[in-house]
Amino acid sequence: MKPTRLALTVRGVGIALLVAWSLGPILVGLTTSLETQKESQQVPVHWVPSDPNTDYYSALLGGDETNGGQAATSDAASDATEFPRALLNTTLLTVVTTAVVLVVAVLAGYGFSRLEFRGGRPLLWTVLATMIIPLFTLVVALYRLLAEFDLIDTFLGLVLVYVSATAPLAIWLFYNYVRELPTEPEEAALIDGCTRLQAFRRVVLPQMTSGIAALTAIVMLAVWGQFLIPLLLTSTQETKPVTVVITEFIGKYTTNYPLLTAAGILAIIPPAIVALVLNRHIRGMLSAGG
Repeated sequence: MKPTRLALTVRGVGIALLVAWSLGPILVGLTTSLETQKESQQVPVHWVPSDPNTDYYSALLGGDETNGGQAATSDAASDATEFPRALLNTTLLTVVTTAVVLVVAVLAGYGFSRLEFRGGRPLLWTVLATMIIPLFTLVVALYRLLAEFDLIDTFLGLVLVYVSATAPLAIWLFYNYVRELPTEPEEAALIDGCTRLQAFRRVVLPQMTSGIAALTAIVMLAVWGQFLIPLLLTSTQETKPVTVVITEFIGKYTTNYPLLTAAGILAIIPPAIVALVLNRHIRGMLSAGG
């Protein structure tokens, strides 16, 4: 049945509102980051900068102690030297965590879906049950455990917590994904004399390319945006990720909004690129088993 003009209009308006709701804050942040501190505090608000400049981006990426030549109004807002290191910290934490989670999730997801072994089903449900436990209820226990092994404010400690937080969901997604894959190619390889490991490496892994790409994107997006865990478990600039450092640009009495929004725009660029490039794979992974 062909949709009526009214239905098409309502759908178009709904899509437009959804896009405006999603992209509106980003556009406001982008325009604010191109203003001067004085201009950003003007009343009424000017939505379009009268003299756009990229001084704050240069200050952040260059690690300057001044905010791109503009007058500083607070020490926290004017000091951009921490941002490049924080961006590097976030990148390293994301890459390492994603690599570990991929290995665990791919092997576990394949094992739970294709291999029959004693206790497999209870073990799978035990792993998945950890997803229903709110993270904030474990914060004190995690802190004490990491403190016991001198892992507070360390990359290793953060990676271990990130892996434990994201691996159950990754295993569940990949478990459902592998169940949707055809078993015939693997069975043919086993009949031809391949061992289970050889069949997995030569036949199954090439089938998983799309799923691995999607899982990579999902884990990277989840880790990149982590805030509560690093806020509680890091205390020095050597390990603080960008999500924590950005909050420190907020001054006690006033805030340099152009600098703050410029940092936010730079921080969302990497995950935005990952989501756009791997969007098709992500949709396929999330719909597996649906």
